[in-house]
Amino acid sequence: MRIGRSQRRWIGATAVAAGLVCLGVAALPTAERSLTPEVGWARLLFRPACHQIPDRCLDLGDGPLPVCARCFGLYVGGWLGLTTAFLLGRRFRPKIWWVALAALPSVVDFAIGFTGLPTLPSWPRFAVAVVPATMVGLLLADAIASVGADSSPPRTRGRIA
Repeated sequence: MRIGRSQRRWIGATAVAAGLVCLGVAALPTAERSLTPEVGWARLLFRPACHQIPDRCLDLGDGPLPVCARCFGLYVGGWLGLTTAFLLGRRFRPKIWWVALAALPSVVDFAIGFTGLPTLPSWPRFAVAVVPATMVGLLLADAIASVGADSSPPRTRGRIA
């Protein structure tokens, strides 16, 4: 199903916002190191949503990211889903059980963490979070398209109702 022009703009704007969040997460360690340590307050923005344990955060060269690998995978996957829907200009509706099945490796890894057994390293943890989050991004784009759909009745010329 094609996405209308107006809905596509909203999806694009949401994808840009999500991309800026991902870019901000990835760039924060570099900003802290290169610009000024006072930029570190920005880590506090992510604190309510992520435990930020440094051993579980990806390190792209300048220090750990402000969110764990799984959270970063969720952010990147959501951005990928939104961007895919925007670029292709059509709606995708993955079945909810596909999302649940795709999320199973992350759920199992999360549960194993409570047992004290070793969990996945950071990069695999990131990878298994990207897949279900991409599907959720597609569902979000579909929801945005549904909300933005014009539900007003068609106008008729010259007729008085």
